[in-house]
Amino acid sequence: MNSSDTPNNSSGFKTGLTWDLTPYEQQRKPHELLHDEELLISPKSLQSELTCPICLDLLRNTRTTKECLHRFCCDCIETALRSGNKECPTCRKKLISKRCLRRDQNIDALISKLFPIRNDSDELLINNRNKQSKKPIRASLSSDDEQHNQQNKDKKKKRISESSSSAGSTPTVNDIELQLKPISNINAYAARKILTPLNATINHLSKFINTRMKIEQQNSSYIEQEFQWFIKMNDDVPVENTLTLDKLLEQYWSHMSKPYNIFYRAISH
Repeated sequence: MNSSDTPNNSSGFKTGLTWDLTPYEQQRKPHELLHDEELLISPKSLQSELTCPICLDLLRNTRTTKECLHRFCCDCIETALRSGNKECPTCRKKLISKRCLRRDQNIDALISKLFPIRNDSDELLINNRNKQSKKPIRASLSSDDEQHNQQNKDKKKKRISESSSSAGSTPTVNDIELQLKPISNINAYAARKILTPLNATINHLSKFINTRMKIEQQNSSYIEQEFQWFIKMNDDVPVENTLTLDKLLEQYWSHMSKPYNIFYRAISH
């Protein structure tokens, strides 16, 4: 029957029209409706979606790229943009400036619900910083006092760095605890304890060290370093940069206690 030959109903629309269904549409079955008021989702299934690809920690103050919709910590992605990397660290699409980012409050709210311990740690860290900033500074200090205060500041900076990199992270079966230890005696390269996914590579550890150095030094002109990684401090052959941590766990750390030690040093050019 042609559409021109079909009779009209009282509303003026043609009736009796038929459509040919594809074999796929003929075999389709309707999905069952979900009648539960709440859906239970394991945090483990969301771990990869809530992890920043740069620092390998839970997202903080989430920023999402408008072009490719990848998510990063605000400090991590803005530091990368300031250093001249005008592209997405995940897919390499062009990012001109911070205008290519938008705040993702839904992800931040989800993380605060799933990991409330991390929020408590952040609030404690902020309160400690505010208390330190309100303390009066003496007008004159002796050289010994200045040296003592500088040592205290260095220790505090180290504690803040370690707490910011691992606070609130909930270990899962797909995570590994690492102790990143520098072989060099330079003060800038401090030992760091992190919790990271097993599928991360040695390259991710190098990116993590460079990102933490940029944030701690607050230097937009910081030049990223290349690192060599070793299982033991006195090893001569470095680990391949593309090797994943689960392979290292299987080959070297299976009979060792946590956290597992891995050593690094900067490559001088």
